[in-house]
Amino acid sequence: MAETLAISVTFPNGVYSGSDLGAAEELPAPARVHEAFVAAAAGGSWATADGRVLVAAERHRNAVVWLEDNEPVGLLAPPTVLNPRPATRYRERAAPGVKKDTGFEPSAAVSGPIVYLWPPAPPDVLSALSEISAEITHVGRTDSIARVAVTAGTPEPHGDLLQRVDSRGPGRVMRLPSHGRFDHLEKAHREASQAGPHKRGNLTKQARDEQLPGPGVNATRLARFAEAALAESDWPYEDMRVMAVIADASVSKHLRNAEHRVPTAVAIHRALIRRLADDVPAFVTGRDGDGPLRDAGHLAIHVACDPRANALVALFALPPGTSDADRARFDTAVSRPLRVPLHVRGRIRGVTLEPAHRAPALPYWPTSSRLLWTEVPMIVDSPGRPRQGPWSLDDAVTCSIGYAMRGVLERRGERWGKGWAFRASLVETLRDDYGVVARARRATRPATRYVHRAAHGELLIAAEALVDLGELAPHAGGFLAIGRARHLGGGLLRPVAEPRA
Repeated sequence: MAETLAISVTFPNGVYSGSDLGAAEELPAPARVHEAFVAAAAGGSWATADGRVLVAAERHRNAVVWLEDNEPVGLLAPPTVLNPRPATRYRERAAPGVKKDTGFEPSAAVSGPIVYLWPPAPPDVLSALSEISAEITHVGRTDSIARVAVTAGTPEPHGDLLQRVDSRGPGRVMRLPSHGRFDHLEKAHREASQAGPHKRGNLTKQARDEQLPGPGVNATRLARFAEAALAESDWPYEDMRVMAVIADASVSKHLRNAEHRVPTAVAIHRALIRRLADDVPAFVTGRDGDGPLRDAGHLAIHVACDPRANALVALFALPPGTSDADRARFDTAVSRPLRVPLHVRGRIRGVTLEPAHRAPALPYWPTSSRLLWTEVPMIVDSPGRPRQGPWSLDDAVTCSIGYAMRGVLERRGERWGKGWAFRASLVETLRDDYGVVARARRATRPATRYVHRAAHGELLIAAEALVDLGELAPHAGGFLAIGRARHLGGGLLRPVAEPRA
């Protein structure tokens, strides 16, 4: 490993707590570490008073700005376990008997120090950052007590080495500080420290929390960090956009039912089309001119329970090869709240999707398990059977895996075809060459509940499946759906710790 500036962050309690745009973080992003240095520089022993606030010494300020102007080259990440907290707490405050319900803060168990690697720094920057690090008490939320150390040289290899990758694809998406971040944080702190107005207090039974405006994401950018092997991995989707679902209790209960996932995804797709109006990219419509878009170049839309919290989210998976212009149009459409009308028990009810944040498609689910279970039953792509030779439900599900991974298989040199001879050959190739294993059973509910569109009299078979993708999955926890409705809510695969009965 080349010589670097290494910033080591250790959590003595073994727990990190932080979130980015409402999404729980498993590891603090480099921007979070930069914020800790800004707070320590402006609140430590060397800070000086400027009106109502403290400001950093000039040499400390210059050292922290150096972190903005020189992006990190990688990080050493220890094993982590994200702890979702589905419980709701009720706090009794000003009014006895009237309780305020809030969720618990996210947390992640961290098994060792996290080392952030920057390019080699000048001696004065190294000295100043070392002084500031002694003043840092926490990284992330105030209960994330941390010890920070700054060293130069070649750190001892431990954990996974994640390198910053400029292209899109698998890995961890983390936020980096950009030039001007120090100024923006300083301005936000000064504005928050201004004396408040004298006004009448809240007269309700339970006073509402007063939230101060945060520093936001100004002067930051997202970057991908991936293992060397994972950086070159191939997957049907490059990255994700995640929108939190805001709905009342009855609608949330409706959306958690697997039978309503496909209609909900269709409603979200229609609302997105309306938002895009006359400028809808082909990967969103799923059509190329008058015909369907070939290969796996479709946008996939699913509703699921966030693995990092007990909250519903709308997931948008973007396929590889999407042009920058199409991505920009799509990102503009999901950068503000999206209202989606739904049919719930014979009534038109609405849900709101909050602005999207980016997440990796590989891995998406925080897990080490390679076994995947269909959270939503799938509709098999090939429901019939050949005239000669055996064809089981396991064969049909394995064939559907091949269709979902078509782009990956073709990029590996597999030639695509049609007909039962090709399907039988595809199943044999997946099992023998890639180690794919699928065990399936018929779903107990009608298949029409898990498909968007079918011809009159067409045979539909709904199945639940336990899947191991073998060598097709370079990393556990990748986002994937299989079956006919895989682009609109059906066949969502979710990791399980062990097979279900």
